[in-house]
Amino acid sequence: MSINRLEGSVIRIAALIRKELEGIIKDRMALIVLILLPTIITFSLGAYQFRVLTIADYAKVAVINQDTSIGDPDYNFADEFFWELVEKANDSVCIVFPVNDENIANFLLWRGDIDAVVIIPFGFNSHLASNRDPEAPIPVPAYINVTLDGTDLENQGKVIDCLTSAISDFKIRFNFTKDEIIPAITAVMGPTEEQGIDLRVTVPLITPLLLIGGIMILTSQCIVGDVPLRRLLLTPASKSEAVLAKVLAYLITAIIQMVIIIGILSLVYHYQPSGSYISLVLCLLCISLFGITLGVFISIISNSRLQANQYFIFAFLTLVVIELAVPVADVKNASPLHMAREAIINIASRGLPLYYAMPPMIGLLIYSLALLAISLVIFSVKRSVV
Repeated sequence: MSINRLEGSVIRIAALIRKELEGIIKDRMALIVLILLPTIITFSLGAYQFRVLTIADYAKVAVINQDTSIGDPDYNFADEFFWELVEKANDSVCIVFPVNDENIANFLLWRGDIDAVVIIPFGFNSHLASNRDPEAPIPVPAYINVTLDGTDLENQGKVIDCLTSAISDFKIRFNFTKDEIIPAITAVMGPTEEQGIDLRVTVPLITPLLLIGGIMILTSQCIVGDVPLRRLLLTPASKSEAVLAKVLAYLITAIIQMVIIIGILSLVYHYQPSGSYISLVLCLLCISLFGITLGVFISIISNSRLQANQYFIFAFLTLVVIELAVPVADVKNASPLHMAREAIINIASRGLPLYYAMPPMIGLLIYSLALLAISLVIFSVKRSVV
């Protein structure tokens, strides 16, 4: 009797398993989450070795030769070191070029157009020439002043790799065996102990995730699960008015989120952005608007709450994977999450005026307006079921 009962239970469980699998196979979004998402993530982890480099992948290094000292009659060590940097640049994914004006180089570094400034100071030639004298009592080091963009950790590594490789080969080539060349490295616009080292690194990445992800969770359910809205659409209120009302309402809730985030960072952790708070708030509004319009778009194209959740997971993880795992800079630069991160870096870390920090914010606005327009078109032709 117990065997028959067990056999019946197994048969029922098997039937339920088959029914569940059939439902998953028929659900296209479930298949995307189940198959396509892990495929994209896994391929992106190993895509570095297959990528095609573009100009955006290279770290830009400006070299200023300020040395006019007299040294070895056979060699100009300052010029030789510059060409050593040029030779090692490609292996380190860098572009090295000369600049005559230090102020111009620092301005380009501040704007984020270049990633490092290398200065060969006066005395580089003479110090190295004196070190080649066997009767010299104490070697006099030749310093190289290096200023890095502290907001870009990836390109910092490329520049340091290029610099150390060039110094090593330069010393071997001219038979320098001691600490004759010493790089003095400084990172600007990056984390400082006074303003929180961890916060200055994590705020530009975590804040967009909080704003976009948090508001998308709400807006992805705002239409597909709103039965009163469907009844309201039977009245003279148009569908476009309903969508715009949703967007504006959630934009107000996003402002509350921003006040909480900025308040905690400022009051509890004493976080102080380098730029103005007004510029930072406008930047966060652009980020929130993108999250709202993406969530509304997901809610409109979904047929159920479950499907909206699936679309949300897929969209959010896709943004995160592109930002953290895709090695192609051109693809990453087109990602809304990367635009949001760059906008916060420009204002909070670099302290750029709003007109210099506008390009990524304009990109976010273009994405938002495009999503809103597509949402209005789809919702206008979609039949509402009461």
